[in-house]
Amino acid sequence: MRFATATAVTAVVCLLLATSAPAEINTTHLDSDTELLDYLSDTLFVAEGRIGDLGQAATFELDLGYSTGAPAATEQYDWQNGAGEPFSVQYDSSTGMVTFTLGGKTLHYVTDYSDFDAIFIRGRAVDAETMVSVTDIDIDGEAVDESVMAAGSANSLDILLMYGAILSDGFILNGTAALSWTGTPPTHSRLAFQVKVARSAIVDSEDSSWGAVKSIYR
Repeated sequence: MRFATATAVTAVVCLLLATSAPAEINTTHLDSDTELLDYLSDTLFVAEGRIGDLGQAATFELDLGYSTGAPAATEQYDWQNGAGEPFSVQYDSSTGMVTFTLGGKTLHYVTDYSDFDAIFIRGRAVDAETMVSVTDIDIDGEAVDESVMAAGSANSLDILLMYGAILSDGFILNGTAALSWTGTPPTHSRLAFQVKVARSAIVDSEDSSWGAVKSIYR
């Protein structure tokens, strides 16, 4: 009887250890915003680096907030053609604070939502002879063996979906972004990358109270 009890206790402990182990990061590439919408339930916040007007005063190059259409924080940044720029997006679950850093610039945004399970990295290059890349991606120090690269041709897109990791407890995503162009640089969001933290439609979710998909791209 004691042996049976000990065996049962051991089995329960093993089960708890197995279920509490960190989930593996799964990845897949998407080719269009239509396909992105099929995977996405709601966007909670977005960090963006875009060509803008290369650090001039008319518009911004970095932004962070609930959507790119109306960001909560913006910064100027003078992109150097083809130069890789390390960046990070950090979420603190205890405060809801999101921090986006790139090129010595730091943006902050506080979100009330924590029910997310996916990260989309979206690269967009509209014009010919332009390219955006995001490489050296890791989440909490765990390397993600994928990259994002969009080369300008008929509104080229490359979207990397990452899911399966425990994100709502807090995370730090790191990467290196580069914008490249030949001749006159494009403007605004015609050359850009975005990190969208979201609730996905991959897992079962019966709560539809958040309504329709929010503004996630432009």
